[in-house]
Amino acid sequence: MNIYAPPFAKGLQYYYSPFFALILMPFCKYTLISKIVWLLLSYALLYRTFKLLLAYFDTRLLTKNEINLWILSVAFLSFQFIMYNVSMIQITFFLIWAIFESINQIFKSKHILGGFILGLAINIKLMPILILPFLFYRGYFKALIFTILTFTALLFVPAICLGNEFNSFLLSEWWAVINPGNKEHLFETGIGTHSLVALLPVYLTETLGELDFKRNLLNLNHQTVELIINTSRFLLLALSIIYLRSMPFKKESNKLKSFWEISYFVLIIPLILPHQQKYAFILAVPMISYLLYFFITTRKAQKTKGYYISLYLLLVCALFYTPFYGSDVLGYSLFNFTQHYRLLSISTIILIPISMFCNPKKLVELNDKISYSQGQ
Repeated sequence: MNIYAPPFAKGLQYYYSPFFALILMPFCKYTLISKIVWLLLSYALLYRTFKLLLAYFDTRLLTKNEINLWILSVAFLSFQFIMYNVSMIQITFFLIWAIFESINQIFKSKHILGGFILGLAINIKLMPILILPFLFYRGYFKALIFTILTFTALLFVPAICLGNEFNSFLLSEWWAVINPGNKEHLFETGIGTHSLVALLPVYLTETLGELDFKRNLLNLNHQTVELIINTSRFLLLALSIIYLRSMPFKKESNKLKSFWEISYFVLIIPLILPHQQKYAFILAVPMISYLLYFFITTRKAQKTKGYYISLYLLLVCALFYTPFYGSDVLGYSLFNFTQHYRLLSISTIILIPISMFCNPKKLVELNDKISYSQGQ
Protein backbone atom coordinates (compact mmCIF):
# COMPACT_ATOMS: atom_id res chain seq x y z
CA MET A 1 0.00 0.00 0.00
CA ASN A 2 1.30 3.45 -0.96
CA ILE A 3 0.74 5.61 2.15
CA TYR A 4 1.52 8.77 0.16
CA ALA A 5 -1.28 8.30 -2.39
CA PRO A 6 -5.08 8.50 -2.04
CA PRO A 7 -7.30 7.45 -0.42
CA PHE A 8 -6.14 9.21 2.73
CA ALA A 9 -7.42 8.61 6.26
CA LYS A 10 -10.06 11.30 6.87
CA GLY A 11 -8.83 13.00 3.69
CA LEU A 12 -5.51 14.04 5.29
CA GLN A 13 -2.27 13.64 3.32
CA TYR A 14 0.55 11.78 5.11
CA TYR A 15 3.80 13.81 5.01
CA TYR A 16 6.05 11.91 7.41
CA SER A 17 8.70 9.26 6.86
CA PRO A 18 8.19 5.53 6.22
CA PHE A 19 10.00 4.90 9.53
CA PHE A 20 7.43 6.94 11.45
CA ALA A 21 4.63 5.10 9.64
CA LEU A 22 6.16 1.84 10.82
CA ILE A 23 6.14 3.12 14.42
CA LEU A 24 2.49 4.16 14.10
CA MET A 25 1.26 0.87 12.62
CA PRO A 26 0.65 -0.97 15.94
CA PHE A 27 -1.51 1.94 17.14
CA CYS A 28 -3.77 2.18 14.09
CA LYS A 29 -6.35 -0.26 15.48
CA TYR A 30 -6.68 1.63 18.77
CA THR A 31 -7.48 5.15 17.58
CA LEU A 32 -8.95 6.55 20.80
CA ILE A 33 -6.25 5.09 23.04
CA SER A 34 -3.58 6.30 20.61
CA LYS A 35 -4.96 9.84 20.67
CA ILE A 36 -5.00 9.90 24.48
CA VAL A 37 -1.45 8.53 24.72
CA TRP A 38 -0.19 11.03 22.12
CA LEU A 39 -1.95 13.88 23.91
CA LEU A 40 -0.33 12.98 27.25
CA LEU A 41 3.06 12.56 25.58
CA SER A 42 2.67 15.91 23.82
CA TYR A 43 1.95 17.73 27.08
CA ALA A 44 4.90 15.98 28.75
CA LEU A 45 7.22 17.05 25.91
CA LEU A 46 5.84 20.58 26.03
CA TYR A 47 6.49 20.79 29.78
CA ARG A 48 10.03 19.47 29.29
CA THR A 49 10.61 22.00 26.50
CA PHE A 50 9.59 24.94 28.68
CA LYS A 51 11.94 23.69 31.42
CA LEU A 52 14.77 23.49 28.87
CA LEU A 53 14.04 27.03 27.67
CA LEU A 54 13.89 28.41 31.21
CA ALA A 55 17.39 27.09 31.97
CA TYR A 56 18.95 29.56 29.51
CA PHE A 57 17.72 32.64 31.37
CA ASP A 58 19.14 34.31 34.45
CA THR A 59 15.99 34.95 36.47
CA ARG A 60 18.04 36.71 39.17
CA LEU A 61 17.70 39.83 37.01
CA LEU A 62 13.93 39.69 37.56
CA THR A 63 11.80 40.29 40.60
CA LYS A 64 9.23 37.67 41.58
CA ASN A 65 6.46 39.74 39.98
CA GLU A 66 8.51 40.16 36.82
CA ILE A 67 9.14 36.42 36.63
CA ASN A 68 5.42 35.78 36.94
CA LEU A 69 4.68 38.41 34.29
CA TRP A 70 7.25 36.90 31.94
CA ILE A 71 6.05 33.30 32.34
CA LEU A 72 2.39 34.25 32.03
CA SER A 73 3.12 36.36 28.93
CA VAL A 74 4.97 33.49 27.24
CA ALA A 75 2.15 31.08 28.13
CA PHE A 76 -0.46 33.55 26.87
CA LEU A 77 1.31 34.00 23.52
CA SER A 78 1.76 30.23 23.19
CA PHE A 79 -1.77 29.20 24.11
CA GLN A 80 -3.50 29.37 20.72
CA PHE A 81 -0.68 27.40 19.06
CA ILE A 82 -0.68 24.83 21.84
CA MET A 83 -4.42 24.25 21.49
CA TYR A 84 -4.21 24.24 17.70
CA ASN A 85 -1.50 21.56 17.80
CA VAL A 86 -3.56 19.50 20.23
CA SER A 87 -6.76 19.75 18.21
CA MET A 88 -4.94 18.88 14.96
CA ILE A 89 -2.97 16.05 16.64
CA GLN A 90 0.32 17.42 15.30
CA ILE A 91 3.90 16.48 16.15
CA THR A 92 5.24 20.04 16.50
CA PHE A 93 5.62 19.60 20.28
CA PHE A 94 7.86 16.62 19.59
CA LEU A 95 9.91 18.57 17.03
CA ILE A 96 10.55 21.60 19.25
CA TRP A 97 11.37 19.31 22.19
CA ALA A 98 13.77 17.28 20.02
CA ILE A 99 15.59 20.43 18.90
CA PHE A 100 16.17 21.80 22.39
CA GLU A 101 16.72 18.41 24.04
CA SER A 102 19.33 17.47 21.45
CA ILE A 103 21.09 20.83 21.90
CA ASN A 104 20.92 20.36 25.67
CA GLN A 105 22.59 16.95 25.42
CA ILE A 106 25.19 18.22 22.93
CA PHE A 107 26.10 21.11 25.25
CA LYS A 108 26.65 18.45 27.95
CA SER A 109 29.06 16.68 25.55
CA LYS A 110 26.58 13.81 25.05
CA HIS A 111 27.03 14.04 21.29
CA ILE A 112 25.75 10.56 20.45
CA LEU A 113 22.49 11.00 22.35
CA GLY A 114 22.01 14.56 21.07
CA GLY A 115 22.75 13.49 17.51
CA PHE A 116 20.36 10.54 17.78
CA ILE A 117 17.46 12.71 19.04
CA LEU A 118 17.98 15.32 16.32
CA GLY A 119 18.50 12.70 13.59
CA LEU A 120 15.29 10.93 14.66
CA ALA A 121 13.33 14.21 14.51
CA ILE A 122 14.71 15.09 11.06
CA ASN A 123 13.88 11.62 9.79
CA ILE A 124 10.29 11.87 10.97
CA LYS A 125 9.80 15.38 9.58
CA LEU A 126 12.54 17.35 7.86
CA MET A 127 11.82 20.67 9.60
CA PRO A 128 14.63 20.45 12.24
CA ILE A 129 17.20 20.08 9.44
CA LEU A 130 17.81 23.85 9.73
CA ILE A 131 19.59 23.20 13.05
CA LEU A 132 22.45 21.47 11.19
CA PRO A 133 24.06 24.77 10.05
CA PHE A 134 24.19 25.82 13.72
CA LEU A 135 25.98 22.61 14.71
CA PHE A 136 28.42 22.99 11.82
CA TYR A 137 29.24 26.65 12.46
CA ARG A 138 29.70 26.12 16.20
CA GLY A 139 31.99 23.15 15.55
CA TYR A 140 29.87 20.37 17.01
CA PHE A 141 31.11 17.99 14.34
CA LYS A 142 30.69 14.77 16.31
CA ALA A 143 27.03 15.58 17.02
CA LEU A 144 26.54 16.62 13.40
CA ILE A 145 27.95 13.31 12.15
CA PHE A 146 25.78 11.26 14.53
CA THR A 147 22.73 13.28 13.46
CA ILE A 148 23.36 12.52 9.79
CA LEU A 149 24.12 8.86 10.54
CA THR A 150 20.92 8.46 12.56
CA PHE A 151 18.81 10.15 9.89
CA THR A 152 20.34 7.97 7.16
CA ALA A 153 20.10 4.71 9.12
CA LEU A 154 16.42 5.27 9.92
CA LEU A 155 15.68 5.68 6.21
CA PHE A 156 16.57 2.02 5.72
CA VAL A 157 15.24 0.49 8.97
CA PRO A 158 11.75 -0.11 7.44
CA ALA A 159 13.41 -2.34 4.82
CA ILE A 160 13.83 -4.99 7.54
CA CYS A 161 10.03 -5.39 7.64
CA LEU A 162 9.00 -4.13 4.19
CA GLY A 163 11.87 -5.28 2.00
CA ASN A 164 14.39 -3.08 0.17
CA GLU A 165 12.34 -2.65 -2.98
CA PHE A 166 9.13 -1.48 -1.29
CA ASN A 167 11.03 0.72 1.17
CA SER A 168 12.89 2.38 -1.72
CA PHE A 169 9.54 2.92 -3.43
CA LEU A 170 8.08 4.57 -0.31
CA LEU A 171 11.15 6.79 0.08
CA SER A 172 10.81 8.00 -3.50
CA GLU A 173 7.08 8.65 -2.97
CA TRP A 174 7.81 10.50 0.27
CA TRP A 175 10.33 12.74 -1.46
CA ALA A 176 7.86 13.39 -4.27
CA VAL A 177 5.40 14.70 -1.64
CA ILE A 178 7.79 16.85 0.42
CA ASN A 179 10.17 18.07 -2.32
CA PRO A 180 10.39 21.89 -1.90
CA GLY A 181 10.77 22.18 -5.67
CA ASN A 182 7.27 20.82 -6.32
CA LYS A 183 5.07 23.32 -8.14
CA GLU A 184 2.43 23.19 -5.42
CA HIS A 185 5.14 24.17 -2.91
CA LEU A 186 6.32 27.19 -4.92
CA PHE A 187 3.02 29.09 -5.05
CA GLU A 188 0.72 28.45 -2.09
CA THR A 189 -2.10 30.90 -2.71
CA GLY A 190 -4.96 29.45 -0.66
CA ILE A 191 -6.03 30.40 2.85
CA GLY A 192 -4.38 28.56 5.74
CA THR A 193 -0.80 28.22 4.51
CA HIS A 194 2.08 30.40 5.65
CA SER A 195 5.87 30.81 5.01
CA LEU A 196 7.77 32.69 2.30
CA VAL A 197 6.26 30.39 -0.33
CA ALA A 198 2.79 31.48 0.77
CA LEU A 199 3.67 35.14 1.40
CA LEU A 200 5.82 36.38 -1.49
CA PRO A 201 3.86 35.11 -4.53
CA VAL A 202 0.59 36.77 -3.47
CA TYR A 203 2.31 40.18 -3.29
CA LEU A 204 4.69 39.80 -6.24
CA THR A 205 2.40 38.39 -8.93
CA GLU A 206 -1.28 37.99 -9.68
CA THR A 207 -2.66 34.91 -7.95
CA LEU A 208 -6.10 33.42 -7.50
CA GLY A 209 -7.02 33.58 -3.83
CA GLU A 210 -10.07 32.30 -2.01
CA LEU A 211 -11.23 35.87 -1.26
CA ASP A 212 -12.01 38.48 -3.86
CA PHE A 213 -9.45 41.04 -2.62
CA LYS A 214 -6.45 42.16 -4.64
CA ARG A 215 -3.12 41.35 -3.02
CA ASN A 216 -0.36 41.73 -5.58
CA LEU A 217 1.67 44.95 -5.54
CA LEU A 218 3.66 43.79 -8.60
CA ASN A 219 2.96 41.49 -11.50
CA LEU A 220 6.23 39.64 -11.99
CA ASN A 221 6.49 36.44 -14.00
CA HIS A 222 6.60 33.14 -12.13
CA GLN A 223 10.27 32.45 -12.83
CA THR A 224 11.25 35.77 -11.25
CA VAL A 225 9.05 35.13 -8.21
CA GLU A 226 10.61 31.68 -7.74
CA LEU A 227 14.07 33.29 -7.88
CA ILE A 228 13.04 35.88 -5.27
CA ILE A 229 11.61 33.16 -2.99
CA ASN A 230 14.77 31.05 -3.14
CA THR A 231 16.97 34.14 -2.71
CA SER A 232 14.92 35.15 0.33
CA ARG A 233 15.35 31.69 1.81
CA PHE A 234 19.11 31.94 1.34
CA LEU A 235 19.16 35.43 2.88
CA LEU A 236 17.32 34.24 5.99
CA LEU A 237 19.94 31.52 6.44
CA ALA A 238 22.75 34.01 5.72
CA LEU A 239 21.38 36.36 8.40
CA SER A 240 22.30 33.73 10.97
CA ILE A 241 25.86 35.08 10.74
CA ILE A 242 24.62 38.21 12.52
CA TYR A 243 23.40 36.03 15.39
CA LEU A 244 26.44 33.75 15.54
CA ARG A 245 28.83 36.75 15.58
CA SER A 246 32.11 34.90 15.95
CA MET A 247 34.68 33.00 13.98
CA PRO A 248 33.38 29.63 12.74
CA PHE A 249 33.94 26.44 14.76
CA LYS A 250 34.19 28.33 18.03
CA LYS A 251 31.91 27.31 20.91
CA GLU A 252 29.76 29.96 22.58
CA SER A 253 30.12 30.13 26.38
CA ASN A 254 27.27 32.54 27.06
CA LYS A 255 24.06 30.56 27.60
CA LEU A 256 21.68 33.39 26.75
CA LYS A 257 23.51 34.21 23.53
CA SER A 258 23.38 30.53 22.57
CA PHE A 259 19.63 30.60 23.14
CA TRP A 260 19.33 33.75 21.01
CA GLU A 261 21.24 32.00 18.20
CA ILE A 262 19.27 28.74 18.36
CA SER A 263 15.96 30.60 18.60
CA TYR A 264 16.71 32.34 15.31
CA PHE A 265 17.26 29.03 13.50
CA VAL A 266 14.03 27.69 15.04
CA LEU A 267 12.14 30.89 14.15
CA ILE A 268 12.95 30.67 10.42
CA ILE A 269 11.92 27.01 10.06
CA PRO A 270 8.24 27.78 9.30
CA LEU A 271 9.32 30.69 7.07
CA ILE A 272 11.80 28.82 4.87
CA LEU A 273 10.06 25.46 4.50
CA PRO A 274 6.87 25.18 2.42
CA HIS A 275 3.39 23.97 3.34
CA GLN A 276 3.39 25.42 6.86
CA GLN A 277 0.15 25.71 8.79
CA LYS A 278 -0.69 27.99 11.70
CA TYR A 279 0.31 25.37 14.30
CA ALA A 280 3.96 25.44 13.08
CA PHE A 281 4.39 28.98 14.41
CA ILE A 282 4.75 27.72 17.95
CA LEU A 283 8.37 27.54 16.76
CA ALA A 284 8.47 31.34 17.13
CA VAL A 285 7.78 31.08 20.88
CA PRO A 286 11.45 30.62 21.94
CA MET A 287 12.40 33.91 20.25
CA ILE A 288 9.32 35.63 21.67
CA SER A 289 10.26 34.42 25.16
CA TYR A 290 13.72 35.94 24.69
CA LEU A 291 12.29 39.27 23.50
CA LEU A 292 9.88 39.46 26.43
CA TYR A 293 12.76 38.74 28.81
CA PHE A 294 14.80 41.50 27.16
CA PHE A 295 12.13 44.17 27.53
CA ILE A 296 11.11 43.17 31.06
CA THR A 297 14.68 43.18 32.38
CA THR A 298 15.53 46.50 30.69
CA ARG A 299 12.29 48.34 31.43
CA LYS A 300 14.10 50.67 33.87
CA ALA A 301 16.87 51.49 31.39
CA GLN A 302 17.24 54.80 29.62
CA LYS A 303 15.19 54.38 26.44
CA THR A 304 16.29 55.18 22.90
CA LYS A 305 14.16 55.70 19.82
CA GLY A 306 15.20 52.26 18.54
CA TYR A 307 14.16 50.71 21.85
CA TYR A 308 10.65 52.15 21.65
CA ILE A 309 10.25 51.26 17.96
CA SER A 310 11.29 47.65 18.69
CA LEU A 311 8.95 47.42 21.68
CA TYR A 312 5.94 48.80 19.80
CA LEU A 313 6.61 46.53 16.82
CA LEU A 314 6.76 43.53 19.16
CA LEU A 315 3.44 44.48 20.73
CA VAL A 316 1.82 44.72 17.29
CA CYS A 317 3.31 41.42 16.11
CA ALA A 318 2.28 39.76 19.37
CA LEU A 319 -1.38 40.42 18.55
CA PHE A 320 -1.18 37.58 16.02
CA TYR A 321 0.16 35.24 18.70
CA THR A 322 -2.53 35.93 21.27
CA PRO A 323 -5.54 33.61 21.71
CA PHE A 324 -7.65 36.44 20.26
CA TYR A 325 -6.22 35.74 16.80
CA GLY A 326 -8.68 33.10 15.67
CA SER A 327 -11.99 32.73 13.91
CA ASP A 328 -13.80 32.18 17.23
CA VAL A 329 -12.93 35.71 18.37
CA LEU A 330 -12.40 37.67 15.16
CA GLY A 331 -15.16 35.96 13.26
CA TYR A 332 -14.69 33.74 10.24
CA SER A 333 -14.66 36.58 7.67
CA LEU A 334 -12.14 38.84 9.42
CA PHE A 335 -9.88 35.93 10.34
CA ASN A 336 -9.80 34.71 6.74
CA PHE A 337 -9.09 38.28 5.63
CA THR A 338 -5.91 38.31 7.77
CA GLN A 339 -5.01 34.88 6.42
CA HIS A 340 -5.58 36.10 2.89
CA TYR A 341 -2.92 38.80 3.41
CA ARG A 342 -0.56 36.48 5.36
CA LEU A 343 -0.37 38.72 8.43
CA LEU A 344 0.94 35.92 10.64
CA SER A 345 3.88 35.36 8.28
CA ILE A 346 4.57 39.10 8.08
CA SER A 347 4.50 39.52 11.86
CA THR A 348 6.93 36.60 12.24
CA ILE A 349 9.35 38.15 9.74
CA ILE A 350 9.20 41.45 11.66
CA LEU A 351 10.40 39.57 14.76
CA ILE A 352 13.78 39.20 13.01
CA PRO A 353 14.84 42.88 13.00
CA ILE A 354 13.41 43.25 16.51
CA SER A 355 15.57 40.35 17.72
CA MET A 356 18.62 41.86 16.02
CA PHE A 357 18.12 45.07 17.97
CA CYS A 358 17.52 43.15 21.21
CA ASN A 359 20.81 41.26 21.09
CA PRO A 360 22.34 39.87 24.32
CA LYS A 361 25.21 42.38 24.22
CA LYS A 362 22.75 45.27 24.36
CA LEU A 363 20.90 43.49 27.17
CA VAL A 364 24.09 43.38 29.25
CA GLU A 365 24.89 47.02 28.48
CA LEU A 366 21.42 48.24 29.47
CA ASN A 367 21.39 46.22 32.68
CA ASP A 368 24.87 47.50 33.57
CA LYS A 369 23.56 51.05 33.18
CA ILE A 370 20.61 50.22 35.43
CA SER A 371 22.92 48.79 38.11
CA TYR A 372 25.25 51.80 37.85
CA SER A 373 22.39 54.34 38.14
CA GLN A 374 20.95 52.48 41.14
CA GLY A 375 24.36 52.53 42.81
CA GLN A 376 24.65 56.31 42.56
